[in-house]
Amino acid sequence: MMGSPQQVAHVRRNVWTLPPGDLTLAHYAAAVAEMKKREPDDPTGWTYQAALHGTSTTPAMPLWNGCKHGSWYFLAWHRMYLWYFERIVRATVVQLGGPADWALPFWDYDADREQARIPPAFRDEEGGSNPLFADRANLVNEGEPLPVEITSPAYAMGRTLFVGETEFGGGITPNGSTFWNRKGALEDTPHNVVHSYIGRWMGRTTTAALDPVFWLHHANIDRLWSVWASRAGHDNPDDPRWISQEYSFFDADGSRQSLAASDILDTSDRLGYTYEEPVLISPPVPLPPSVRRPPVPESTSGPSAPGPTPPGRREMAGSSEEPLRLVGRAASVAVPIDRRTTLPLGEALGVDEPETDRHVFLSVEDIEGETNPDTVYGIYVNLPEGASRERAEGHRVGNLSFFGIERAQDPRGDEHPHGLRVSVEITPLVRRLQAENAWDEARLRVTFLPLGPAAAESREGVADEDPPVEIGRVSLSYS
Repeated sequence: MMGSPQQVAHVRRNVWTLPPGDLTLAHYAAAVAEMKKREPDDPTGWTYQAALHGTSTTPAMPLWNGCKHGSWYFLAWHRMYLWYFERIVRATVVQLGGPADWALPFWDYDADREQARIPPAFRDEEGGSNPLFADRANLVNEGEPLPVEITSPAYAMGRTLFVGETEFGGGITPNGSTFWNRKGALEDTPHNVVHSYIGRWMGRTTTAALDPVFWLHHANIDRLWSVWASRAGHDNPDDPRWISQEYSFFDADGSRQSLAASDILDTSDRLGYTYEEPVLISPPVPLPPSVRRPPVPESTSGPSAPGPTPPGRREMAGSSEEPLRLVGRAASVAVPIDRRTTLPLGEALGVDEPETDRHVFLSVEDIEGETNPDTVYGIYVNLPEGASRERAEGHRVGNLSFFGIERAQDPRGDEHPHGLRVSVEITPLVRRLQAENAWDEARLRVTFLPLGPAAAESREGVADEDPPVEIGRVSLSYS
């Protein structure tokens, strides 16, 4: 268990705005190289630490394959994992003659176009001598910026509730298994989609933590959680099942230690770290409101306003009639709508907020495939033919990626094999289309478009087919 509160000494800084001559990444690279030399059964070694997240190596050693995904435990488990890993790296940095205040930097890929590129220190193989290099997909190692559609946390940061499948932190799940199907908005975008887009090791749960950029990605996800929780009216769960849940890890001295969710909510006083404010280093690319970067709020003190009412039980309003196969190219499916079910919905959506609390959801379900194809799709509703990128952005309601698809089909522990699922709220789009007299009450059309270099190749017709992924059903529901 955790002892006394930590003295604040460590600031996690933006990797792209480290000052000239700063040695944070040089110390990281040296520590990674040293950790890679350690014995396979050393819990402070590189491969052992990565295996705590996931591995296909057998027989499994203590605490391997412990990651929590698709669950309300996702953020808490990964904060603990990151914290202990950082302590191991820091101890290694000190052992090699580096500073005792070393801290993991974060990669704020949403800050601007320049920072959406993987930092140069991670790109060059240097003849095999660079410990920070890993093979990566989608021209990431060539300096291609990650598409803003996958880096923006705007949808997640706009959710006011933590608990729920389409809410910030994920749906309630038992603790026993590691890969459930109730992921929250932040886990979906940018977490999962960045994993899938970078691809290769990063695109698979059993190898993701072997890529040294994994840890900078998760530092950013952890930072976004801190920012979200600092907003008035945003509360972390107080449910005893969540707040008292403990997980075990290995500390810098190799000892086995445990933390509960209640231990990690105050990162400054209890864990001894803070985040610096992000800084723009290049002009942001103007984009529609749906993907604009939300302002970073200041921490608030005093009583919070009453929280919003959680959406009620969902009722199915329509679903696609046949599976859809994705192979790296644009694909669409029609979703017929049952007017008998949606008549009350249409009437409610015609009333200005806050006079109605109706919510509309789109779910992509029973997603199955043998392997993650390293392609991320935008999900578009009623996309006009030949729409420009800016106009199309007004119809994008979320993203579809396949991080964890292998584990879903071959789960550990007591889970049954299952397909993946993505669920997003589309109420604002439905309201807008109704106001424009552009909402078809009989059906909607859902289009999946590859993002990034895959999108350009798809348009030009030169892309090879991806390993196939099948969507069993796309459905519309409301509450």
